[in-house]
Amino acid sequence: MQLLKGLNQIVYFLIELSMLGAFGYVGFHSSQHPYGKYVLAIGLPIAAATLWGIFAAPRSAYRLEFPYRTLFALTLFGLAFLLLYRTGYPRLAITLAVVALTSELIALSLKQ
Repeated sequence: MQLLKGLNQIVYFLIELSMLGAFGYVGFHSSQHPYGKYVLAIGLPIAAATLWGIFAAPRSAYRLEFPYRTLFALTLFGLAFLLLYRTGYPRLAITLAVVALTSELIALSLKQ
């Protein structure tokens, strides 16, 4: 059981990094302004990481409780899915969504 929990935590961390990468990619490709590309490519992942650090990080003083943290995480993952899908990467977006949902369900089942 501990092995599954550890593996799921590694997968969850990789999903978080993928989410930040998706925000950066979409930010870079969503602006026509030469500097706007870089502002969004850096700003969107920083905003998402800041929100994640405040509301979902394990050692955060403001960490959300069980149902709200799950909804918060799924909302950010869903936003990354939607942005990737609209950018023209539906397979990558669907893969991210499926892995995120599976990992979240495994984490919920291990809590019991």
